[in-house]
Amino acid sequence: METTLATVKPEIELLRGRQLSAASPAIAAQRPLCETVDAFLTAAARKSANTRRAYLGDVGLFLQWLDGERGGLGDAAWRPYARQVSAGRHSNGRLYYRQVWVFTDGPSALLWLVDAAALDSFAAARLAEGDSPRVVDRRLSAVRTFLAVALRDNIVTREQAEQLGLDPYRERRERLEKQVGRRLSVAEVRSLRAAVDTRTNKGKRDLAILDMMLFAGLRRAEVAGLTAANIQRDNGRAWLSLEGKGRKRRRIKIHDTLYRTLTTWMDAAGLAFHDSRPLFVSVNKGDAIGAMPIDGSAIERIVAQYGHAAGLGPVSGAGKLAPHDLRRTCARNAYDHGATLLQVQTLLGHSDPKTTARYIGADSDDDNTAVDRLKY
Repeated sequence: METTLATVKPEIELLRGRQLSAASPAIAAQRPLCETVDAFLTAAARKSANTRRAYLGDVGLFLQWLDGERGGLGDAAWRPYARQVSAGRHSNGRLYYRQVWVFTDGPSALLWLVDAAALDSFAAARLAEGDSPRVVDRRLSAVRTFLAVALRDNIVTREQAEQLGLDPYRERRERLEKQVGRRLSVAEVRSLRAAVDTRTNKGKRDLAILDMMLFAGLRRAEVAGLTAANIQRDNGRAWLSLEGKGRKRRRIKIHDTLYRTLTTWMDAAGLAFHDSRPLFVSVNKGDAIGAMPIDGSAIERIVAQYGHAAGLGPVSGAGKLAPHDLRRTCARNAYDHGATLLQVQTLLGHSDPKTTARYIGADSDDDNTAVDRLKY
């Protein structure tokens, strides 16, 4: 049987004046509806005035519909809302009017009239009024959040919650850490690589360094520690075999683009595969190739300098392009082009998926790796 005011109101009236438990849904008989709406806005809208205004309108329309369809109220004390009109002026001076929902001291027990059929009927009514399906979905989401707050506050009953599939509302926690670093777009990657003058030995080296992070996802310390012996051939393919952070070993297929820039640099430096000498060494101001290996700090400067040349950040200080940004770009680009999360984690050398990868054989599939998904 459909719940209506005729079945709810007598029960509520009998409860007035009694000592009610805060854990009982009957507390709804004593809590003004305006307080329940305010609790919802405080919890869900947070500090956004626009969100608060949108939620207020969605819940207002729902309670108006609920009153009209299920209430049939003649008693003004039970009327859930009153609409007021506020006036203001646009920036161009034109006057505008806005409807404002103001909720009354009527009991929150009106929410006992809500069931699954009520939500479906409300959605159908809004579609009939001309709302788009997307707007109706937004309104229903706001109403369900409103009901979840009411459930949290012991107003909506457990039986209703089960029927509606509601859980008590839990406030979102503020993120304690801000996202660090950045990921480059395809256009930004192209600009960065184009900023390198590969007519010089330094440019040949530096592009190979950038590509080690863009196409293999290496950390700056891993790039600095490479020797030519880390490059291996297997069944016609070139691979990087290295020991990374935490002394974890991994094997990475060398992307075709990286292979071209890498071999261009190796030819200029006189390096051969399986050579035990450092892969990336110093280049002096006269463009002569030295023998001293470069370190992580030098790689950080190289990335920042080309990032600045490409218009992607300052040459130093906050906002400069960093090596880890290129590693992060590699991971995201592979993922966006179809690599699984497991493949990307394997590429980056993260520890968690190692055991899983061995169980399912993901890292033994030489022709289906994260590297194959990279596209700039």
